[in-house]
Amino acid sequence: MKSLAIILLSVFCAGCATKPKVDRNRDWNAFIGNYSFEQAVAELDRPYLSGEQSDGSRFGEWILRRSPQMSFGIGVGGGSIGSHGGVGVGVGTSVSPPPHGEYLRLDFGTNGMLKAWMKTRH
Repeated sequence: MKSLAIILLSVFCAGCATKPKVDRNRDWNAFIGNYSFEQAVAELDRPYLSGEQSDGSRFGEWILRRSPQMSFGIGVGGGSIGSHGGVGVGVGTSVSPPPHGEYLRLDFGTNGMLKAWMKTRH
């Protein structure tokens, strides 16, 4: 049990140590028309979410700040059939929505250059 607590604490602390690579206060208006998707990826790393529009333009979303959230689960069960008994430990899987927080969305035109930006919250 003590080793489980140490593992959970180290995972929690590692998550707290990550810092976003995106400057939350940058004036993105100065980059419109002069900043490409490739430059954004090189500087900010891969976006959390990206895609291409039907007209050939692209967008990317980078995480500016995550809202704190943490969840985990451990299950233990027991059962018996006749004179045989057993105990099991289970691990579950879940699908969760995107992390809550503040995001930077950059929209790039068909020429590949930044055409618009916005900050969003999920």
